[in-house]
Parts: sequence; C-alpha cells; structure tokens
Amino acid sequence: MVITIIVIMKVVSMIDIDTLFERRPGEEGQRVLKVISRSGMSNILFSLERASLRFSQLMFETKLNPGILDRHLKALMQLNIVEKNGDSYELTPSGRKLVKILEQLFSIV
Repeated sequence: MVITIIVIMKVVSMIDIDTLFERRPGEEGQRVLKVISRSGMSNILFSLERASLRFSQLMFETKLNPGILDRHLKALMQLNIVEKNGDSYELTPSGRKLVKILEQLFSIV
C-alpha cells in the first residue's frame, strides 16, 4: 500500500499543471492562490462564512495580531473576496464561492 502511494505521488509530480488541469490558472487566479495560501487566511474566510464580524471579533476568533489581520483583510478586499459593510467585514458572493471550493478541497485532503 505504501509503495503504491509513493508511485502515484511520483507519477503525479511528473505531470505538469497544464496537463493535469488542461490549462494554467490566469494571472488573477494565481494572485488569489498566493493570497489565500498565507497563514491565517483560511481562518479569516471560514470565520466570515459563519457571520459578518467586526475587526476585534475577527482578531479574537482567528488569533491573528492586528497588523497581520489588517494586511490580510486589505488583500482580500482588493481581490473582492471580502467587503467592509459599516464596521463589519463580510464575504462577497465571490468569497462565498471561494469558501465552498476550499471546503471541498479540504474534504479531499
């Protein structure tokens, strides 16, 4: 069983992205992947999926320091994944779609 997994991993690692997905993600897609792969990003997204939250609530829930949380939120807003509505942050429709995709991805891993 272990040998089978190792062989599969080696074969998959030899296949490039173009072959595996039939196309490379565009520049915008690569930016999104780069941003959401930062430490703490998934915590922000999954917290905002449950409810709109103020900055202090997000900081408490995600356990991120204020500087990092601010930087992450600005990056997510720039990509139209999160928006600020009054004093609360919430997912945009694109952000909700992204969270659903992440949930599917995490269910595989």
